[in-house]
Amino acid sequence: VCQCGVGGGLLVEGGGVMRAFRTMLFKVLFVPVTVLWTIFIVCLIVLPFSLRLRLAFGWGYSTIWLARLICGIKWQIHGLEKMPPGACVLMVNHQSTWETAFLPKLKLRQVWVLKRELMWLPFFGWALAVLHPIPINRKDGRRAMQKVIAQGRQRIEAGYSVILFPEGTRAPFDAPLPFKAGAARLASALGVPAVPVAHNAGQFWPKRGLMHPGTVQVVVGEPIDPAGKSVAEINAAAEQWVNATRARLVAEEQARRGAA
Repeated sequence: VCQCGVGGGLLVEGGGVMRAFRTMLFKVLFVPVTVLWTIFIVCLIVLPFSLRLRLAFGWGYSTIWLARLICGIKWQIHGLEKMPPGACVLMVNHQSTWETAFLPKLKLRQVWVLKRELMWLPFFGWALAVLHPIPINRKDGRRAMQKVIAQGRQRIEAGYSVILFPEGTRAPFDAPLPFKAGAARLASALGVPAVPVAHNAGQFWPKRGLMHPGTVQVVVGEPIDPAGKSVAEINAAAEQWVNATRARLVAEEQARRGAA
């Protein structure tokens, strides 16, 4: 374990009524905290991008801190030493809002590929625009991929890693979606490592339902060197590793809850 979110928060375990209260309290606080952070981030536009990005990640740190304090959601990272020191493509499974807040813990210099509709959201979308993501229209197909490669090249050459969710959207922790090839295609086109990352955040902060106390496990896999590999081979290797690791983490957490 390379890093760990320590401190028990207000809650260690609890029944359904208590978890419902904690979930409601967290969500009531999460909205104004996020709005205040987004206003602050928009104001950062006058600063150099590197400093702007570093300060903006305070939203993510605040979010995972609040989730730990109120709902008892801690975290551990395994394999962080495998992360390349330079820019790379991160392929992360997507289950929850939690990992979007947590990602700066993996790579501080990062940008996201995301659906352009997120940029249209009041406050949150405005803040995203300040952070130079790569927004795409997923209906554009080849043109969208060309944009990802062109803008991804700019970000990588500037020393920023590019983060993609290969599933394309959030999926239940026990029902992953097939990987799209965009992340693998980007790594292949730019000749940079593709780093698979697996976690089980959906067991603690689901898209719907109550939040659950415990420790999110985040595992960094071996970087995949794109040299000599096809896009399909890169994508298949990442998908196989992420799904196998995710399944193991989910099973271990379910066993822990069953034994508690």
